[in-house]
Order: sequence, then structure tokens, then C-alpha cells
Amino acid sequence: MINEKTKELMAAVASGADIYNYGDAKILRQLEKENPEMVDIVEARMYTGDGTDQVPYFGAILTDEGRAAIAL
Repeated sequence: MINEKTKELMAAVASGADIYNYGDAKILRQLEKENPEMVDIVEARMYTGDGTDQVPYFGAILTDEGRAAIAL
């Protein structure tokens, strides 16, 4: 069962996003572990810095199954 916080986060990464927040990163990794068909964890793609600022943990994007699970 996917809780409301996870659904909100899934909606936020539906079209892809870099993940900077540790709590969000943990939730998405748990989702990937329990429901790997719903989310793809990828290398951060939107980050354009030089590494001296805050760096994302990873990038995430929902799959078609993930979007269907939250009815987007």
C-alpha cells in the first residue's frame, strides 16, 4: 500500500526530477525496492553545477505503471 506522502512525491517526479532531499531520497529508494515497476532511479540529469554547491542524490522518473498507480 502506498501512503499519501509517497503519492505526493510520486506526483512530483512524474515527469522526472533530481532529488536533493534525503527524506525524499529514502522514500523513493523504498518505493524502488518494494515496487520497482513504478519508478526508475537514474543519474541526476538536471543538475548543472560544478559540485561545490548542493548536489542531488539521484534523478527519478515514474514509469507508466507508477503514473497509473496515482492516476495521473
